[in-house]
Amino acid sequence: MYEIKSQDGFTHTASSMSEVWDSVFQAVQAARKTHNLPPLTHNPLTENLGLDNNATVYLVEQLAGVNRCTKYKPRYHNLKPPKSFDSDIVSGSEYGSARAEPFKERKVHDMFSWLASRHRQQPKILAVSEMDVRRAASTNLPMAMRFRMLKETSKESVGVYHSHIHGRGLFCLRDIEAGEMVIEYAGEVIRASLTDKREKYYDSKHIGCYMFKIDDHLVVDATMKGNAARFINHSCEPNCYSKVVDILGKKHILIFALRRITQGEELTYDYKFPFEDIKIPCTCGSRKCRKYLN
Repeated sequence: MYEIKSQDGFTHTASSMSEVWDSVFQAVQAARKTHNLPPLTHNPLTENLGLDNNATVYLVEQLAGVNRCTKYKPRYHNLKPPKSFDSDIVSGSEYGSARAEPFKERKVHDMFSWLASRHRQQPKILAVSEMDVRRAASTNLPMAMRFRMLKETSKESVGVYHSHIHGRGLFCLRDIEAGEMVIEYAGEVIRASLTDKREKYYDSKHIGCYMFKIDDHLVVDATMKGNAARFINHSCEPNCYSKVVDILGKKHILIFALRRITQGEELTYDYKFPFEDIKIPCTCGSRKCRKYLN
């Protein structure tokens, strides 16, 4: 809230500086009209604010807390969204200092936290190579040959980087055509009867659980033994889909492109969780978001 006061009794309050200055300008115009003076053609008071000065704007955009101005469109700086309105407020300690406080609990350790670092920038866009053309043409090959090629090229096609959906996600490093085999959901194949026991163990160790059901008897556990496919996030409007494929007598969970995916786009698919009373919020942010995963 902004307020202007003067010794002659003029007072005005408004929620924006421009509105306050406009009230002063209108008062000046009324006074000039009372004394039979010509009105001002423009508002010179806006220049007093300094917000039209490029150097001033450049400095103001670097002030602390400027990222909270979500409706402001910056001119010179890329403003990061605020984590929390209270994140930069340091609360005092009843013990006088943080070092004097007794031990309460150990912070939960995430062994994959480094993958979500904002300092891990996505790779630059590369030109279309002959190998990309060959990969696109491989959609007409038998499934076994496509899978053999996938094992050699998947590491060059996808990478794990920071994601707005769930902290980290899987991104494509090249253009992927519709129907193309993207990556295999690899891991340790276990019996379905062991999943509950392993989930309880992972929860006790504060480890994220990554499992994918093959059929009623087998499940792929990618928590400790897996590849980058475990980081594919859910989306209510996905660009990939999963499919269990039998190759040479062995079942594999493969991720295929649902449509053409451009380089740098995040790979997502629909988890298709069953409906339950306890809902899991969805953070995909798509236009067709169902708000819940289940």
